[in-house]
Amino acid sequence: MRPLERYPAKARRPGWSAGFTLIELLTVIAVIGILAAILVPTVGGARNAANRAKTRAQFSQWSAAFEQFRQEYGSYPQLFTNAAQKLVNQGATTQASGNHLFHDILVGVRRDGSALAGATTGNPTPAIGQNTRRIRFMSFSDSDFVTAADVTAGRNTNAQLNFIRDAFYNVSIAVVTDSNLDGVINGRDSQGGFPPVTVAGGTTTIRPTTVVTTGTVGGTHAGVLFYCAPPGATTENDLIMSWR
Repeated sequence: MRPLERYPAKARRPGWSAGFTLIELLTVIAVIGILAAILVPTVGGARNAANRAKTRAQFSQWSAAFEQFRQEYGSYPQLFTNAAQKLVNQGATTQASGNHLFHDILVGVRRDGSALAGATTGNPTPAIGQNTRRIRFMSFSDSDFVTAADVTAGRNTNAQLNFIRDAFYNVSIAVVTDSNLDGVINGRDSQGGFPPVTVAGGTTTIRPTTVVTTGTVGGTHAGVLFYCAPPGATTENDLIMSWR
């Protein structure tokens, strides 16, 4: 006698095969859709929060470098003339071997590693005339600049190649310094108003008007301010600011 089967096989009709029913398949698809609807915004929100944190970290490093420069030379780096907008990429070229005032002043050499050269006077004063001791106040990484890969991927344009960017690939970054060294930044330092910045991935511009006191009394107690507009920003409260 053959031993009894513990789990006898189920009788199957000829030609019958196991598989999902239509209702089961539709249920699985619905569950996957629900999970995707839950996870996609969560992942996007986490990425956005990470980019905001990275941008603030950039601002913190730049602010520290500006303060070290002031301690060494008695004033903050001059990136612009009195009538010009105060943007980090002002005076930058699209060539890695060219000038980038913001980078060159803080590093003491050009981006390609060559020594600063040229005239020592001008408006604004060239890097060689500001960082006369060629002191390295900070180091930049390749991720701080727009690369050819960014241009190819459509994140930036050729006109922005080698510009400094934030974590959102935005090159519209403003900087305002305490030009009269009274410890407060307000309307007297902004020389006609704080510069607008372009929202990342768009064309809308935003400037801080109420988050920084622009009158002759009060203001923000800081030596240098950086700010930019992340994707989706619509008001000044949406700005990423080094002082908030």
